[in-house]
This record gives sequence, C-alpha cells and structure tokens, in this order.
Amino acid sequence: MRIASVLPSATEIVCALGARADLVGRSEECDYPGTVRRLPVIMRARTLDGDFPSGEIDARVRDSLGRQESLYSLDLDRLRQLRPDVLLTQDLCRVCSVTDAEVAEACTASGIAPRVVSLSPTRLDDVWASIERIGTEVGRTAEGQRLGLALRRATSSPASAGPKPRVAVLEWLDPPMLAGLWVPDLVARAGGQPVGPRPGEHGLRLSWAAVADLAPDLVVVSPCSFSVERSRAELRRGRMGDALAGLHPVLGTWIADEAYFSRPGPRLAFGVELVRSLLRGVPPTAPMPVDRWAAPREVAAR
Repeated sequence: MRIASVLPSATEIVCALGARADLVGRSEECDYPGTVRRLPVIMRARTLDGDFPSGEIDARVRDSLGRQESLYSLDLDRLRQLRPDVLLTQDLCRVCSVTDAEVAEACTASGIAPRVVSLSPTRLDDVWASIERIGTEVGRTAEGQRLGLALRRATSSPASAGPKPRVAVLEWLDPPMLAGLWVPDLVARAGGQPVGPRPGEHGLRLSWAAVADLAPDLVVVSPCSFSVERSRAELRRGRMGDALAGLHPVLGTWIADEAYFSRPGPRLAFGVELVRSLLRGVPPTAPMPVDRWAAPREVAAR
C-alpha cells in the first residue's frame, strides 16, 4: 500500500502503527519520527515565516484567511509521480494544513484517485478513535486497536477529591490564546481544571489581563508548531515574557514542545503525563522536552 500524508499527526500515527515503509509522501511539516524527513514533500507552506514574531505570523495568517487564500500548496507533479493509494488529510483547521476539499481538487488535477481519509478530531477520545480509523484504512486494524486501547488506559482520569489546580495551556503568544479542542480533556485527565475553552471548542483569543483574571495555578506555554527553543526565543525578544511573568502561578510556568498538546497523535498521552507531573511538583523527564520559564511561587505569597 502506498500512503501519502499532509498531516504531521497522521504521519506520526502511520509510523506508530508500524507502516512507515508504506509512506511515500509527506507535508513539509511532517518531521516525526525523524526518518520521515527523507520522504518526498508533496505539500509546502506558501510563506515561510516560522522565524517571524508571533504577532506578525498571526497577522499574515488572518489576512490570508480573510482573502480566502490557502496557506499551503500541493505539488501536483509529485502527487502524479507517487500515485498514493491512500491520502491522509484533515478538515478541521485551515491554518494547520490543506482541507480535504483542496486535496480532492489536487487529486483530480493530478489525474489520480487515492482513497482520501479526512481526520477532524475535536476531543481526546476522538484522537484515539482516529488512530484506530487510520489503522483500518492502511491495513493495520489490529495494531490500531491495540494502540488506541493502550492510549485510553494511559490517559484515564485519576480518582481524586477536592479542588483541582487551575491549568492554562497557551497555544499562541501574540495574541495570547488558550488551547481548546482536545487540550481541556488532556488537562482534566491529568487531574487539573482547564481554564478557557470548553472541551471540543476552538482556542480562545484573550488579552494578557484576561488570562491573569483566570488566576491559573499552572501555566504551560506550548504555541502551535513551536519547539521549546523557539518559544523561549519568542519570550526573550518580545513583551510576552514580561506579561507571562506577571501571571505568577503557584505551580510555575513551563514551556513544552507543541507536539504534546497541538498535534492530535499518540504523543498527547505524554502531554497528559507532563501535566500530571507538573501538578505534583515533579519536573517531567525525557522524552518530553520541557523547560521552566518561571519558578513556582509559595501558595502563601498569592
């Protein structure tokens, strides 16, 4: 079977199911596991602005979407050469990838007719179900079911009584955005109380003052598509660092790799464990990239 993926999380899922050898094409942003970077690229961002400040990236994206322009381009010639049997895409976020409608149009223009599988999970359990679906679509049904079951068990909600710490996960910095979709589920499964959007809702754009008013006990900074190093550089060069320092959460402020919160794939289970560790006051260990931005404060100091 020949599989192409224009979604980083789907590429990661295919590899987790043991079907890496069946992948023939990827998006430019598919980077995990590292071996997929050797695959031909069939989708690229139209504008390479990953090193620009968050505010400039946000303005460019909003402008493009306002003009109904796609942020990505598909390589029709490469698609024609690769002739995938299955093409994995999404129809949830125009910022993250091309939509399934754009994929269908590109396939028609390329003269190919793969089975297009569109994924649009909005809750954590939807993500685990999408892993099982991909397993079925790529001939790895048993593997998908086993992995889905293992992830559900690993992310089951803890039994606890009493008040839960308030957790804010920032999926963007300028403007600040509180993460939604599956992230509130992730926080709840870790034993925290998510602040911001309700489970399944999209991220919430706020001011820094509004974030402070929510009084989070723990803040996790995990901007979409940013590594720990990229987020730290953003905080150092802009006013966001000062704004973030002004939140003073009692459990500290931590920078985490986006893969553990933004990508709807197997590593969301690491995100649950990461938040669990931080709620216990224990810094997470490898393989979860995480860095402390602001130390915890004593509860009495609030």
